Amino acid sequence: MGDNLIRVVSFNLKRDFGIALNRSHKWGQRRALAAQFIRESGATIVGVQELLPNMRDDVSRLLDVDYSVLGFGRFSGAKPHSDEHSDIIIKNENASVRLIKTFWLSKSPERLSRAYFAVFPRICTVAEVYLTKLNRSIRVFNTHLDHICGIARTLGIRVILDYMRSFNEERPMPTILMGDFNAKPTSRPVRLLRGCSEEYPQLHLTDVYTRFPAHVNNTLHNFSGRVRPGAQPIDYIFVSDEFEIVEAHIITDPVDGHYPSDHYPLEATLMLKS
Repeated sequence: MGDNLIRVVSFNLKRDFGIALNRSHKWGQRRALAAQFIRESGATIVGVQELLPNMRDDVSRLLDVDYSVLGFGRFSGAKPHSDEHSDIIIKNENASVRLIKTFWLSKSPERLSRAYFAVFPRICTVAEVYLTKLNRSIRVFNTHLDHICGIARTLGIRVILDYMRSFNEERPMPTILMGDFNAKPTSRPVRLLRGCSEEYPQLHLTDVYTRFPAHVNNTLHNFSGRVRPGAQPIDYIFVSDEFEIVEAHIITDPVDGHYPSDHYPLEATLMLKS
């Protein structure tokens, strides 16, 4: 990959439900596959969702010193790594992190809280990432929206957009938003992002699916490996105008014949404009 390009991935790793999963789908059978995929993807930045503390420990150990796994759990407080994380993984050879922050997708985003109608507290992790080869800094948001309530998902996106605006007013920076939105492209949260400049004039985000609209399919496959042409994704990467989308793909290939998750990873290769 050229020095002026960066690869980013959004990947829901499927939380470890223990006895509730088919034995071959348990995390213990998948952790090495997940780490192998992250390494082989060549991505500088990977946003992961449904990362439980034990899974986080495994990913950190398997990726070793080559990567940093950054973020806090959604029940953070006295125990900063409690329950699910939406962490940002950085390839240390290519990048370093200047800031890492987790906030809640609610009306009280600076403290442990949940949106009205949301089943669980939902979080977003934001990192300011310095790209070594480019000598540029970018801002990355990674989230996992509520799986039940559309109102909670829309509120979550509004909270994220408010933070984007606030950060950019203080220090403008090229921005990436990625994650499992639990929402189809026609849903209100996704439409809000695609048209965010109407309510947030200083923000303009482009969905990487615009790079390959004829080949968009499901990103959730429930370990089946099925691809349903015309089916709608629920995982997304959005980028600000400072980026050119060079390539984008839903990665449907297994790793050594097995799937590391019930989601397909979404990968984008980006070029930072001068």
